[in-house]
Amino acid sequence: MTSRKFRKSPNTGFGQYPDSVFCQQGMEDLHPQMVKQARQSGQLNLSNRGLTMVPDKVWNIAELDKEEEKTVNSLNMDSSSSENWWDQVDLTKLILACNKISAISPQISNLCSLTTLDLHDNQLESLPDSLGELQRMSKLNLSHNRFNEIPEGIFKMTELRVLQLNNNRIEVIDERISDVNMLNNFDLANNKIKNLPGSIGFLTKISNLNLSNNQLETLPHEISSMAGLATLELTNNQLSHLPDSMQELSHLEMLYVRHNKLTSIPVLTHCINLKELHLGNNRIVELTTKDVENIVNVRTLDLRDNKITKIPEEITGLQLLERLDVTNNDLSTLPYSLGVLPHLKAVQLEGNPMKTIRRDIIARGTVGLLKYLRSRLEEGQIVELNKNGGNISPVPVSGSPPIPDKFTLKTSQNLNLSMKGLVELPDEAVENAFEAKVQAVDFSKNQFAEFPTNMEKIIPQLYDINLSSNKLGRIPSFIALGELIQFLDFSNNRLTELPEEIGGLKHLREIILSVNQLPTIPECLYDCAKLETILIANNRISCLEVEKLSKLSQLAILDLQNNAIQTVPPELGNLTQLRTVQLEGNLFRMPRAAILVQGTSAVMAYLRDRIPK
Repeated sequence: MTSRKFRKSPNTGFGQYPDSVFCQQGMEDLHPQMVKQARQSGQLNLSNRGLTMVPDKVWNIAELDKEEEKTVNSLNMDSSSSENWWDQVDLTKLILACNKISAISPQISNLCSLTTLDLHDNQLESLPDSLGELQRMSKLNLSHNRFNEIPEGIFKMTELRVLQLNNNRIEVIDERISDVNMLNNFDLANNKIKNLPGSIGFLTKISNLNLSNNQLETLPHEISSMAGLATLELTNNQLSHLPDSMQELSHLEMLYVRHNKLTSIPVLTHCINLKELHLGNNRIVELTTKDVENIVNVRTLDLRDNKITKIPEEITGLQLLERLDVTNNDLSTLPYSLGVLPHLKAVQLEGNPMKTIRRDIIARGTVGLLKYLRSRLEEGQIVELNKNGGNISPVPVSGSPPIPDKFTLKTSQNLNLSMKGLVELPDEAVENAFEAKVQAVDFSKNQFAEFPTNMEKIIPQLYDINLSSNKLGRIPSFIALGELIQFLDFSNNRLTELPEEIGGLKHLREIILSVNQLPTIPECLYDCAKLETILIANNRISCLEVEKLSKLSQLAILDLQNNAIQTVPPELGNLTQLRTVQLEGNLFRMPRAAILVQGTSAVMAYLRDRIPK
């Protein structure tokens, strides 16, 4: 006996039908097996069958033919047959998607219990008015067809929740759209719509509205009445501005207006739930303080491919910001205040003519960039930012700071207790960090006189430690437990030496020791073979040991500004791995200041020329 091949339905939940489900008279009828299954489940899936017309049996699927009537007449109530007529249910879900259907029969009104109708990806230009008699319809998918307007029958579907009309040829939205006032999800993307009627404001229950890839030049101010709107997609239109009334959309969470003609940030003052704002590929030239005040709760801010030349210091007002994309703008610098945003995880900067921030700093990624920006801020500047409207929390003078919970720590992988006025590290913070397996800690700008001893528990899991701007006099030997450590920042402390155990940090790439009291470059650093950056400006270093520095084959950045170096050995010029050397503000006379200002290449060439032949 030969086996019969079965074809899987494209959508789950509708079973499998044999290739011969259609009778062979021009595919005008359904196989009894399919009819039987539809009557039992209330669902019929005829998608992707190459249909040019819908079999008539579909519209009368509940009616019995002559053979079925005979069977019914021969049954009694005690029959155990699985085909008992009293067990059948009305059709509630009909899928006719991915065919070549160009017309739907007015008999569709026979399916009065239908709640879901999927006709996407066909060749329909119209639908019968009788469609409006399907009063239980809640989900209608007409996408990827050839409609020039919204079919009349839809305006009578008072229970419709989901309407998909994307990828058609619709040019005008009828005022009667307000009659479908139970809509929750409305997709009109990829049409030819130029205007929206003011009556769209009556669709107060819509949470998702997609109007992307149309020809909209303006939006009606009545859009502000769509109180339930949470996601609004307007990408790829011709919008030069958004109405100020949009600021009343208090439930709006995501706004996409990429690829339009906006010249400024829209007014969104009362959109207190706005989490994502996508304004890339517009003509915006400025991000102002007022703009920042309008979007204070934003987590994601996409401003890529605009013409922005400056980001204001008041960017600190975006205290919840997690992602900032300013790719391909005209920025030559960034405000140092950006470095204090507590939740910022990603900054995308590519394609900007940066002048004041070195390329190697940008290449470090977001963590390295933000660390650099923070290191350039003084306490006085932070106070000034606060006065000028930045929402930086003041340093607490009493009481315990809030401890981040384990969930937050697990998400961010960063324990940030910067600027909390701490003199001791709370044990609870350490325990939470340990359980969440955090990889970075920031305890900068506190009042630690000693390295927190309870940190010993979490040091083995850390990649990044920031204890800058405290009052540390020494670093404990248990720092050697940090086998994974790549970044250390002990700047702005009172260090006179480092423990030799730091030489065992085989993965250390960057160490910042600026503004301490170190008399020499600590010996232990010469054992850190992967060191790429040493920032040790503003100390008391009086001499350079070039032979020891030469051991650091990956050292690329060496900042020795404002020390007490009396002589620069010419052999320093042979350390060709150094891309940046900063020597300004020392006691030596040669190289002269005129050479120093020419940059690292000129200084290294000068030194090589002075090596005795």
